[in-house]
Amino acid sequence: MVSFQRQDQILKILNAQQFARYSDLAKQLFVSPATIRRDTLDMENRGLIKRVLNGVTLSEEPEDVPYDYSVTLNLDAKRTVASRADRLIKSGMSLFIDSSTTALVLIRELSGIDELYIVTNGILVALEASKHNGWHVNLVGGAVNKMLENISGDRATRDIENYQADLAIFSCRGLIAAGATDANDQEANIKRAFAAHADQVMLLVDHTKVGKHQLYMSAPMNTLNYIATDKAMPEDIVGTARANHVQIFD
Repeated sequence: MVSFQRQDQILKILNAQQFARYSDLAKQLFVSPATIRRDTLDMENRGLIKRVLNGVTLSEEPEDVPYDYSVTLNLDAKRTVASRADRLIKSGMSLFIDSSTTALVLIRELSGIDELYIVTNGILVALEASKHNGWHVNLVGGAVNKMLENISGDRATRDIENYQADLAIFSCRGLIAAGATDANDQEANIKRAFAAHADQVMLLVDHTKVGKHQLYMSAPMNTLNYIATDKAMPEDIVGTARANHVQIFD
């Protein structure tokens, strides 16, 4: 098991029990305590966890993490979300798609669709979509975020205003009854612009983000039409979604 796989397992353990001792993690992952300490130091530097006395706990305010790392996290859940989201997407549609790793997984699931018109702020999403001969892909202009491998900023949101899509598709860092939230205002602004210039809006969210929230509201529940997820959600979120006529694919 390589480092990023161990770190993914550590996050899964912490999501289940909030705190874990170094010694217990070493036993569960069949490595030395020294290896666990190196992994957790790297994870703390990324803002994913906090190291405390004799162990680790989840970070309450996680920072953005590198795209090549986040794409490996909860991959099975993201594939399930993608498989439930693709039922809405038909040949000939125009789509806004964000830079999330879940959206990247979705793009890879749509190989059977002949023609799409895609506008995205995701550099890797654009490159992946461009592999399809019948797909027409536009990357919005703006400032490049090297860590997240996307485009953001005021120029990007102004660029989005030049389009009107059939469907906006994006993920989030947290979902509560009030709606989808994100860790920074640049990401939230992009998603609000996508929603404002699309006929319908679909949120992609796996169970690890449900019930959690970040500082910035990116999509209030009343701006959504669909939520694609991998597991049943808490009743308060389901109730608010139903009250706002949001269809849930779970």
